[in-house]
This record gives sequence, C-alpha cells and structure tokens, in this order.
Amino acid sequence: MLSEKERKVLQLIDENKEKLIEYLRKLISFKTVTPASGGKAEGDDYKKLQEFVYKTLEEMGFTLDMWEIDSSTLENFPGSGVEPERDLSNMPVVVGELKGQGKGKSLILNGHYDVVPVGVIENWSHDPFKGEIEDNKIFGRGACDMKGGIATMIEAVKLIQKAGIKLDGDITVQTVPEEEMSCMGTLACCQKGYKADAAIIPEPTDLDVLIAMRGNAGGKLTVFGRAGHADEGVQPHWSVGGAVNAISKSVKMIQAFEELTEEWRTRPDKQHKLLNPDMVMPTVIRGGEWAVTYPEKVEIAFNAPFIPGTVNPGKEIEEKIMSVAATDSWMKEHPPKIESSGWMYGAEIDENEPIIKAAIEASRELGIEPKLTGMDSLTDAIHLINYSKIPTISIGVDISTAHKADEFADIGQLIKATKMIALTILRWCGYS
Repeated sequence: MLSEKERKVLQLIDENKEKLIEYLRKLISFKTVTPASGGKAEGDDYKKLQEFVYKTLEEMGFTLDMWEIDSSTLENFPGSGVEPERDLSNMPVVVGELKGQGKGKSLILNGHYDVVPVGVIENWSHDPFKGEIEDNKIFGRGACDMKGGIATMIEAVKLIQKAGIKLDGDITVQTVPEEEMSCMGTLACCQKGYKADAAIIPEPTDLDVLIAMRGNAGGKLTVFGRAGHADEGVQPHWSVGGAVNAISKSVKMIQAFEELTEEWRTRPDKQHKLLNPDMVMPTVIRGGEWAVTYPEKVEIAFNAPFIPGTVNPGKEIEEKIMSVAATDSWMKEHPPKIESSGWMYGAEIDENEPIIKAAIEASRELGIEPKLTGMDSLTDAIHLINYSKIPTISIGVDISTAHKADEFADIGQLIKATKMIALTILRWCGYS
C-alpha cells in the first residue's frame, strides 16, 4: 500500500511531466555521438551536456566530481573491454553523491549519455537532435537509449526532494560516456571505488526488469589464397603452383561459423532462461583486389555474443575454424589466421536479489506487472555486477526504436518509468 508521502511523489511526477519532457529534450539537443574506433570526441556538446547535468545535481545538493578518463590507466583484465589506446578526452564523467540520514540502503543510478550515430539522415522524419514531439512521443537520437533514462532517474530524485522527503540511504548518480563502444565510462567509476548496495540503470526495457545480458567477443579471420590470372584456363593444382581463390575458401569458414552456431543453439551448456544461446556470425567481409585476379586474401570480421555462463567463446571458435580448415588440403598447409579484437563478459544477478523484489513491488503499486527479462546485447551493468559486485537492474521505456531512424520515447512510458524508479528509490533507501 502506498504511503501518503509516496502518493505525494507520484502526484508531483504527474504535475511536473512538462519539466521531465523539457529535460529530455535538452539532453537530446546535445550531439554526443560515440566516437568511432580510432576517433575521438569533437566539439563542445559532450562537456556542455555534462555541465548541464552537473548544474542540475549541484542545485539538488549533491557533492560532485567531474573528470575525463585516461583509458591507459584503467585496470585491464580478461573480459573488461578496456582499450588502452582509445582517446576518451572531451567526454567527461559526472558523479554526484547525496548522503542520506545514515540508516538506509544505498543506491547507484547510472546512465550513459553517448548515443550511436544517426545513420542515413534521409530515413528520419524528425530532426534527430531537436526532441520533436508528435503523437505523445519524443523523437531524437538517444530518446530511449538512454537519455530518456537519465531524465527519469534525475527527475525521480528531484521530485522526491520536492515532496520534502529525506532519504535514509545514500544516492549516487553517475552519467557516463562510452557505453555504446567499450563501457569504460562506468568501469572508470567502478575503479574509482564508487559502491552501493544496489544499482539501477534506466536502459530501455519496456517497463520490465532487466537482470541478465550476454557478453560479446569479436575478431578477424584471414583466409589466404594464391594470386593468378582469372582469365586463364583451368588452373593447375595448387601444389604445383596453381592459383587459389581465397573467396571460395572463405565460404567454408563462413559455413563453419554457421555450423558452430547451430550446435550451440541446442547444446545444454549454451542455454539460458532469459537469453538466446551463444552464436558467431560474420559481419564484415573484404577480399580481392582486381576483377581478373584470383583473390589471395579475404578478411572476415566476426561477432560472437555469449551467455554469462560462457567464459569466452574464442577458444572454441578457433578450434572449429582449424578443424574445418584441416579438411581442405590448401588450408591445411596454409591455415587461416584468427585474431581476437577483445571480449567483454556477460552478467546476471540472482532472481532473489532484494533490489529485484523492491522494483517489482513498487511497479505493482502502480498497476504494472513487470517481467524479469534478459538482453542479448550488453550494458554498463556488466561492470557494476562483475567488477564492483553490485546487484544491478534496469527499468526503462520501450527499446524497439533504439539505434533506428526516428528513435523515440513514449511520454506515457517516461512518466511510468519515473514513477517506478522513484518508488523503488523510496522503498530501497527508506525515508522520513
């Protein structure tokens, strides 16, 4: 049953929905696109967004820290995803701490402000950085993933304060870059020692409670051939100097990926209650230099998401590739080369964690019956869960338009998510 103070907070969320909308529109207006591999953040928008958030939290009484990450100084370990050469300058982290009355449980609210590129602008019917409103939806890059989440978590705390409520437990707010690439923003917070009894990341979940996510490994497979004139007649056998088509050989490697994925689809150790099984798929292929020359090299980039129970699928992928290559006389003598581009661990928390119970009970008070769910992609929760050992959940709006043209957040869902987060904060931290 809702207390009088909880009802007051929910009422304030309804009364202040225009402020929530305008806060999100302001966040969308900052062009904080995740830099491509090898690139760096250009322009002032990353800092300006964080200065805007910093000012908001400062006015709310938070003790604040803002810094830029030097990726070369981060602890690098298997599964961390750390890229020591990546330039994270100009993309600051903001962390705010609000002390409670010392008798409740603490909570981290974490959100990433970086967004994926817009893509083909002609596919948008709304300006991706103006937060235009139509049909009770706010459109823009990051509207649901996840500037909408940042807006909901900050507004939830702000309206708890406006209701005159003092929390018993501490609140830490983290706004970070780089989730869409390496998750080093949140890892930097973890390695600075920020801790809590639980955490909420308002990633888009369609108002369900996210508790599990797959990890991800990637790499490059190079398949070799031998050059020759493509217009010549039948080539002699390769063993006596004949040309070899690397593209033809690469087909066997792609089939090996498919065979391994199919094996994993039903293998007992690759099954998970909330997640799809492990898989490996080619995502980029480059080969050949001239239309009338046998291609002598093909490079295949591959992506391999995997369930938390898989430590790292790289070893098994390599074994499969080499076993198939060994059945081909050319590749047995000239084996393909496989290179890892790194991997990031998956994560999950036990279904009996108290923060899950708190979130579900709070949602039910609002007439929402959330499901426990998993995500086949990963989020910053991997580091909060694995590195800092903090039980972490996500609650947020619909994810269906994330990374797409005309990404949007439904205003009704934004309000519901704000209420779910606010009520979970109150029930988790305690208050007076």
